[in-house]
Amino acid sequence: MTLWIGLLLGLILLGAALYWLLIVTEGVFLGRRMVVWLYDITAHKYDGIKAFDDEAERFFVVRPLRHHLRHIPTPLILDVAAGTGRLSSYMLDEATFNGRIIGLDPARKMLNLAALKLAPYRHRAMLVQGTAVPLPFPDNSFHAVTCLESLEFFPSDQAALAEMTRVLKPGGVLMVTRRRGKDAKFFLNRSRSREQFESMLTDLGLVGVNTQPWQLDYDQVFGKKS
Repeated sequence: MTLWIGLLLGLILLGAALYWLLIVTEGVFLGRRMVVWLYDITAHKYDGIKAFDDEAERFFVVRPLRHHLRHIPTPLILDVAAGTGRLSSYMLDEATFNGRIIGLDPARKMLNLAALKLAPYRHRAMLVQGTAVPLPFPDNSFHAVTCLESLEFFPSDQAALAEMTRVLKPGGVLMVTRRRGKDAKFFLNRSRSREQFESMLTDLGLVGVNTQPWQLDYDQVFGKKS
């Protein structure tokens, strides 16, 4: 009887560990290849799972980014961890946006879906398969760099943010997200408080760093390259 109870408890603990590793933290503690593989095998379901609300995306993503870029007629934006083209498609669909966007992501199947979504925009959208560290772009290249709901899945959020800052033009805007909420604690040392996150961006040379509430699990964080 004791043996069966022990086996049952072992299976429960194993199941909980696998749920934490594969579902809650999406493979991040199993390495970058595992994260990319999980996104590739779920790419066809991704937009359905996220269920983006068009009005909310326009108000909370497009609107603040357009505000920061309002003085630049044809801005060039880099979207890191572009996925299925979420930010790119909403930005390019905005009638008053005349810029171009480069989307970068390591997951090939996610990019394949993004390519279909962005096909109508032709030369205004480009997709690159690659990782955030190092970014395959020269210093001071972009008017804005964005990274939504992804930093906690990178091997090092600090290294990725340093690369994003490097490719920003002086005066360029960074728009990223900070994981918060009840699940943030499951990311262990990858979870940062608001103060820690803002301090990290300031140390990277960004000015005017500020955090805005966004979703239940994420804040939006903005900063400009001095």
